[in-house]
Amino acid sequence: MPATTDAPAPAEPLNDLDLSDLNLWKDGPPHEVFARLRDTRELHWSPLGDFEHETGFWSVVRHEDIAKVGRDHEAFSSQRSIVFVDKLAWDGSPDPLDLGQHMMICQDPPRHDRLKSLVQRAFTPKRSLEHSDRMREIINLVYDRALEQHPDGRLDLVQDVGIHVPSMVIGDMLGVPREDAAQLVDWTNRTTAFEDPRMVADLGEVMRALEEFVPYVDKMVKDRREHPTDDLTTALVEAQVDGEHLAQEEIVMFFFLLMVAGNDSTRAVFTSGMKNLLEDPEQMELVRSGAVTLEQVVEEFVRYNPAFAYMRRTATTDVEFSGTQIRKGDKLALWYVSGNRDATVFDRPDQFDVRRNPNAHQGFSGGGRHFCLGAGLARLELKLWIEETLRRFPDLALAGDATRVSSTFLNQYSEIPVALQG
Repeated sequence: MPATTDAPAPAEPLNDLDLSDLNLWKDGPPHEVFARLRDTRELHWSPLGDFEHETGFWSVVRHEDIAKVGRDHEAFSSQRSIVFVDKLAWDGSPDPLDLGQHMMICQDPPRHDRLKSLVQRAFTPKRSLEHSDRMREIINLVYDRALEQHPDGRLDLVQDVGIHVPSMVIGDMLGVPREDAAQLVDWTNRTTAFEDPRMVADLGEVMRALEEFVPYVDKMVKDRREHPTDDLTTALVEAQVDGEHLAQEEIVMFFFLLMVAGNDSTRAVFTSGMKNLLEDPEQMELVRSGAVTLEQVVEEFVRYNPAFAYMRRTATTDVEFSGTQIRKGDKLALWYVSGNRDATVFDRPDQFDVRRNPNAHQGFSGGGRHFCLGAGLARLELKLWIEETLRRFPDLALAGDATRVSSTFLNQYSEIPVALQG
């Protein structure tokens, strides 16, 4: 009899797909699904099956379409929410997403532009550069502490290193005592990883975290008003345009935004990118030898592993977009993990390549006014972190299987075992 081979399983019909289904994300973003969606003319509708009280969403997956939606704030608003759901609490208690309305990332012009102009004066490239020495100090301090706890050099790149460096960097900038940096990590995890029951046991934990966070920042803000320092919290308190200061709730939620972005984004990009390097000796040699600049390496880290898989917009009017009739109030997910793999923009998009230049990724923004205010800080921190890691640990290697955070929003690992020393 002739030899037989197992035929590949037929692809699931796109009409039956729900991109909010965490089963699709257990091994990371479902890139094969996104590749199929990019080849379809119309937008894909997901019913958002795990949240019965919510309506579904349209998926925007092509690089050009993501940029178009991102630029059109009049038709596609950020104000309702940046995640799939509109509500996280249904028992009559305050909803944490309502607090998000005071964050710049959840606002549209002109209010968004007013806040950004206020804060840009405090969050300058010069302020980031002034922290370069502190960043190096923090990176090496974290590695020293990790080696004290694990003298054999076998540790977890995420839990022993990744969660600590960004929290101490952004904490230092905000004026948080270093002994409180772990608290910033805890609040970040409990408010952003709400899809992963290993990290957030129930949705009420999100509100409990905010109930701890808000008084903490209120106290810091009051102290800075009475005793100004040179930290970013003081800069937020003192920032003004035409004599107008930020309101108290705006300062608190801007602090929250910086805390979350400073923790989740840099941690996710660094640890994922280092895993890619450690899996590819040729790429690692290019970096160690200096054949490519660290600036290029950082950009490919961000393209290949954007920290946030998507951001949401909400249609403000009936509009036809990408061959699809969008109704007022419909949700749209701008999938950066898909736009960053669009073959019309990137050569060999599914290949991790530190030589990639130019690199028009959407890791810091899908376009428009919501470009990441901390992108300069993140790029500098990532560059220094890669540099110090490779300088100190020439024998760095993977030492076990990695584990991912269960989330459609957070694109990151919870564990990456490594050996720092041979």
